[in-house]
Amino acid sequence: MMIDGGPAPDWSNSGKIAADFLRWKMFVDQSWKNEFNFQKRPFRLDALICTHPDYDHYGGFINLTSNIQNKTLEVGTVYHNGMGRYDGVDTTRYEDGKGFGQLGPVEGEELPEAYLTALIDGFDDVREYREPSGDRQWKLAGTYGKWLSALADLEGQGVGALQRLHHAMGDFPGTAGLDYSIKILGPVLEEWNGKPALRYLDQASEKAMASPSLTRNGQSVVLRLDYENVRILLTGDLNFRSHALLLKHIAPEEFSCHVAKACHHGSEDISSTFLQAMSPWATMFSSGDNESYAHPRAKALGLAGAFGKVRTKGKINYLDLEEDKHIAPLIYSTELSRSAQLFPLHAIFDKDGQRVLKCEIQARGRTQRDNGPRAPMDKWLLANAMVYGLINVRTDGRKIVMGVLKESEASFQIEEFTP
Repeated sequence: MMIDGGPAPDWSNSGKIAADFLRWKMFVDQSWKNEFNFQKRPFRLDALICTHPDYDHYGGFINLTSNIQNKTLEVGTVYHNGMGRYDGVDTTRYEDGKGFGQLGPVEGEELPEAYLTALIDGFDDVREYREPSGDRQWKLAGTYGKWLSALADLEGQGVGALQRLHHAMGDFPGTAGLDYSIKILGPVLEEWNGKPALRYLDQASEKAMASPSLTRNGQSVVLRLDYENVRILLTGDLNFRSHALLLKHIAPEEFSCHVAKACHHGSEDISSTFLQAMSPWATMFSSGDNESYAHPRAKALGLAGAFGKVRTKGKINYLDLEEDKHIAPLIYSTELSRSAQLFPLHAIFDKDGQRVLKCEIQARGRTQRDNGPRAPMDKWLLANAMVYGLINVRTDGRKIVMGVLKESEASFQIEEFTP
């Protein structure tokens, strides 16, 4: 199972994305599967999950489409929160119980009693929404629409199905009878006029209808993995409004866990009541290179520590100072566990080995079409020995092991604890 794909390469400073990690699993780590089989078979993902339709969560999946097409990868079922991204109607305010925005038609009463009703259950819906039809002027649009459409074209040819996840399903499909369980805790499925619906979490303004980020993020797929004594909670990009919605429909103890992925990369738009319900031993903050939101925020880091479970293991003492030896709560951040060696440029040589004097260097922009900053050679620094902020979590259902790469060597700093 792969949950979220991270951004596409054009959003990554390093050029490395989640798809590269999966390809390492396919072609290096799991290469023995083909070496010891007479017939080469595609690497199989039983489940590929997109928690919500934001580019930094599905962009890396687009990059995997070529692997499905060339039959080096096959996917059992693609799961998502049911949202599409649409255009074709002028974005309007939500008024008189109706509106239209990036996520499609919005219907209901006065906010917050308004709902998204154009949900995508499977590939038949994707094919239907590709183009306007009858009285429906809107259609799937943008990179998310193109990705879903490309998957629909691969149905039965490397992709099994598309399915919408919601809290009323309870257990994750196909996990009955296994020695672990995966609980689906979000998004919260509601109903409007007899139709399944997701609550609209944004304001009524035209700007919010054009880019309803609170709704996109807040209606993330939320999963809790239970394996023997261990609970791991994956929260997507939840926010305060979605925390309130979840706690209104689901008992707080369902969010209690030992390890949690922090909501929305460490945004401070969070509920302390929800964090108290989670009370994890360890919290992981996943945030990307060069993003403009200053994630993780100091407030989110502080609250994670304040509401994490305190655990001790024995005593420590010296010079009559004795106190508990604390082993939790632990806070991990991909930003904090990433490092690079920096050094200035000394010289540049042309292809004939001649030193180039007084040259200027221009960086590559965010995309291939952009021009990056340009400056004299002595104004630049080179980065080398990059250590990426990978947080590794493993459990056998009894012990939890967490590791991050050390900055100076290719080994891990390990913490372990037993519930």
